[in-house]
Amino acid sequence: MSDFRKGPRLLAIGAAVGALALALPAAAQFGGPPPAPNTGVPIHARLVGGNASGNITVVVDPPKGQACYLMNVAGVQNVTRARILAGENGNAVLNLDTPRDGSSGGCVQVTAQVAEALLANPGNHYVTLETGNPAAALRGQLQNGLEAVAS
Repeated sequence: MSDFRKGPRLLAIGAAVGALALALPAAAQFGGPPPAPNTGVPIHARLVGGNASGNITVVVDPPKGQACYLMNVAGVQNVTRARILAGENGNAVLNLDTPRDGSSGGCVQVTAQVAEALLANPGNHYVTLETGNPAAALRGQLQNGLEAVAS
């Protein structure tokens, strides 16, 4: 084969190698491929008790095995414990960070069983904030996120 025909082929190979060399630093610079899409489902509760009130939104994401939440409260001090419980007088299924300066949020690991139960029947779960004084505690029944916005 003549050197004349090898030129375009070598140029194409060189261009491909050059593009790859440029792509690797760009991927490192921008953190690599994008994360998986958000598969979470929101549920919500309005929290009431005494002169206090608040809201919590929980996004349950079974494929990721997590529940992320944002809670805002007003009129309550010294919250000692925040939890999501199941049933009328049920057991705690998730422990949440207590609000500081009126808010808290984060993500907690959730089992597949708990995630399924929360999404299948959010109304069977409620959020409590305890203060050591039962009259000052906040409580709210969870419901589907879209229903909560509409009501």
